[in-house]
This record gives sequence, C-alpha cells and structure tokens, in this order.
Amino acid sequence: MTALHSIVITVATVLLCVTVVKCLVIRKTYKDDGNYQDTIMDQISKVNEIKRKKRNAVRQRKKLWPKRIVPYEISSGMEAYVDNILEAIKEFHRHTCIRFVQKTNERNWLKFTQDKGCWSYIGRIYWRKGAQKLSLGKRCNTKGIIMHEMMHGVGFWHEQSRPDRNKFVEILWENIQDRMDTQFNKYKANKVDNLGFTYDYQSIMHYGKKTFSRNGLPTIRALHNPSMPLGRIDGFSPMDIQKMNNLYECSQSKTEGWSEWSRFSSCNIRCVKSRQRICFSSEDGSCPGSDSSRVQTQRRRCSHKECNSPIDGQWARWGKWKPCNKDCGYGIQERQRICMEPKPKNGGKDCIGANTQKRMCNMVSCPTDKEKCNFEKDFCQWENSWSTAVTFHWRRHHGKTPSRNTGPMGDHTSGSGYYAYLETSWPARHGYTSTLSSRWHKASDARCLTFWYSMHGRSVGSLRVYITDDLSVKRLLWLRSGQQGYAWKKSSIEISSTSKYKVMFEGVRGNGYTGDIALDDISFINGKCDEPHSMYRHMKIIR
Repeated sequence: MTALHSIVITVATVLLCVTVVKCLVIRKTYKDDGNYQDTIMDQISKVNEIKRKKRNAVRQRKKLWPKRIVPYEISSGMEAYVDNILEAIKEFHRHTCIRFVQKTNERNWLKFTQDKGCWSYIGRIYWRKGAQKLSLGKRCNTKGIIMHEMMHGVGFWHEQSRPDRNKFVEILWENIQDRMDTQFNKYKANKVDNLGFTYDYQSIMHYGKKTFSRNGLPTIRALHNPSMPLGRIDGFSPMDIQKMNNLYECSQSKTEGWSEWSRFSSCNIRCVKSRQRICFSSEDGSCPGSDSSRVQTQRRRCSHKECNSPIDGQWARWGKWKPCNKDCGYGIQERQRICMEPKPKNGGKDCIGANTQKRMCNMVSCPTDKEKCNFEKDFCQWENSWSTAVTFHWRRHHGKTPSRNTGPMGDHTSGSGYYAYLETSWPARHGYTSTLSSRWHKASDARCLTFWYSMHGRSVGSLRVYITDDLSVKRLLWLRSGQQGYAWKKSSIEISSTSKYKVMFEGVRGNGYTGDIALDDISFINGKCDEPHSMYRHMKIIR
C-alpha cells in the first residue's frame, strides 16, 4: 500500500481513484492565517498489499532512494514554482547527503506537478516504474511547504504520528474537524522508526497547534508547555536534519553495496524483532541476499528480557462530555479516559494524570419565573405561527444539523440536548421565511428576554425579533444577518409594556443551503437586563 500525504486548499472534497485502488475522500482546507494544512490519505496500490493499511514508514528501507539520489523533473507550466523548488533543493543539499538530480533514464523519479492541493507519496514507490507525483497546487508555492512535501518524498511521516507521541503532546479530539480525526492517529513502534531521536516539537513535519481545528481552538498542544508553538514552515529544525542524515547514513562515504543495518524494531507479539538494510548499488549481484526491492531483512527472536520489558501505559482519547447536571445555575459535566494505548504491562508505569475531567456548564442564571425553554421536551410556549412553505418551519433537533459546514454541533444547554432550528437545504429557497411566536404575555414594567442563537454558514440569511401588541402593531426589536461565527451567541432584549404582547423570532433563508439558523435557551426574566442589546418601551395612550 502506498500512502499519500496531502495538503489541500479550498473548502471542498476530492476523490482520487484508479483501478484496484481503494480511495479515501479528503477534505480540502486552508487556514485563515495563511498557513497551510495537510492530511494523510490512503491509496491501496497493489492487490497483494491491501491488508497492510496506512503503515508504510521510514522503517521499511525499500522506500528509501538508492545511492541517496532522487531524480526529479518539473512539469511544464510550473515556471512560477521553479525558483522555490530549486531553493528547497538547495536546503537538502546544504544540510544532507541526499541529492536531487534532473532525471535521465532512471527507473523511479519524483515529478513536481500542479494538481489539486499539496501532497506527496511517502518515500519511493519502489514497486512501480516511472514518475511519482509531488503536487504543488495553488497557494502552496513557498519554499517551506515544498521542503515539507519533499521530506515526505524521501521517507518521513509527520512527527505527531510517532508511537510515543502521547508522552509529549495531547490531541484535543473535540476540536478537530469532522472526519479529520484519523489524521491524528499514532502508529505502532514496529511500523515507525524513530531512529532513536526524542520528540521534535519544532519539526517542519509537525502539525501546528490549530491544524484542522473546527472551532478556532487548538487541536494539539505540548503537555509540558501548552502555550508552546508547534511545527514550523520556514525551514528544517536541527533534528529534521539529523534524522535525514541518520536515515540515509550520510556519515558513510560508500555509495555501492550494502548500507548499514537499521536499528532493530520493537518485539512483536510473536517475540520477534527485525531490521533492514538497503543496497546502494543498482548493479545486479552486488548485494547478494537482497529481495526484488534491493532490501535485506533480518529477523531475530527477542530475548526473554526484551519480550517482557516494562511497557508504560498511555492514555486513550477522552470520551464525550456527559450531560450537564443542571439546566441552568452553573452545573458541572465530566468526561473520562482509559489507560489502554497501551495498558501498563510487565511492571510498566501507569498513565500520568487524572482519568476524569470536569468543567462548568450552563453558566446562566435560572429564570426567576420559570419561563425558560431549552426545547428538551417540546416547544414550551413557542409555536410555528407562519411559514412561506409547509416544509420550511422551525423544528426541534439534537446533535449537528444534517448539512455540512453549517449549523451548531450540538445544543447550547449541554451539547447533547435539543434546540430549535431552520433547515435551509432543498426544497427551501432564497427568501423563505418562518416565524416562531410566543404566547401572549401580560403587561409588565420590565422583563428581560434572553436567548442564544447560532448563525454559522457561508449563506446564512437573517434572524429578526419582533414584538406585537394587542392592536397587532408589529415592531422590529433586533436583527442579525449573515454568518455570525461558529459558537452559540447570547443576546438580550429589555421589554416594558403597558399592554399584553407577543414576541416573534423570524428566520429568513439566505442564498444557499449552508445557512441553518438555530435558537436555544429562550427565557423571560422579571426585571431589567444587565446589558441589553435592545430595549422596547410601550405606553398605551388612553383617550
């Protein structure tokens, strides 16, 4: 199986497929701050390798480039990229013994192309003759990005894929975009060779703190210093250079015959370890005992001590947050994790840290007159009073909305409860309107209407709040239009009226399906608002 490493640029989806190849759909993203994001995608490229899954890495020496030489060509039409490609090559030549040379008649070579996104195969495609692509799509024409992809091309995975990464960084799974969590997987020690180096927080192969964030919050952070910047895009770290020189044995001068043996892998479940060496020569017969990939593998049974050496425990990912123990009035919710990746074994140390996390939730005061609706059981006092079409109306829902890239991920109250929302995908059309009305409220000196709203999506229309009195006079109190951000937002309106009144929430569909509008935790509290966003005062004139 050959793996692809991919960096993709616009919010969309791409599917790369060929015959007898398993393809994964990958999401294309670009960070708002101008830094690229990338993703690993799998491609099963040989029928007899289907069961190996996403595990090709630097431990398999057959993926290294023989003689430390990487032939390459640059596709036509990439004139604007040439300078940065050559600058990236200079960095490899300046710091390592790996040499990029223009292709002539070699069996394998690297081809710089301008496909969708930025991606590279991991190491050499040893089993297939011809070019292997390294794509540099739009907005990927920087020396740092090209160096990152070229380092994949010579045989390196991301730093946070190491089997021991949980000792150094924490993955914040709840902040990762949908279906991007697999990009944060770590791989087993018998598949990934760390080359004896410690963890490199500043590697050009390390994700940034907010890579694939769905909410602008960190997706990965250093355990010993959560505020530490991670990764880099301006050049190799010192350890990147050391690793490449170690992998390609740059301290050795020979270019013919066998390389030195790699370090032994860890012992597998059969108590066997292995190591490999690669033939630097392209001449037949110069490396007796090599396989078709010009690699020799040596396997040895581990000693009793090695097989039973202590294994320290590592935490699995955090579970989901449990429901809040209060609907309002500052509740608490918790989540748990298990020490099982791996479990402590043979006297190894237990996982460090707590297995339970707690946080405050529903940090809103409870209404004094109990007039609050969180939509958990029904619509409370609210009802659908008017809609442009029978299919376009406010509905109760829990979890994320059906359409991607719009709507909340869960309700405001607990994250796992219900809320009211307008579904804006087909058959809804631009300008469709739906009104959610309260019951009649008695005249009051001062009351505070508080509500939480979600208007997330590129084609959000508008949300309006109206009030009508006993004379059916309708007045606009509050208005928001367009995207208002990912998170739930709070607003409050102070109402004073000498006559009875109704409040109406009116949602208007925008020009696309990514325009879901949601409401939650609507309450009327006696008294003035602390910081009202709008105020309404009605004095009934008596003649």
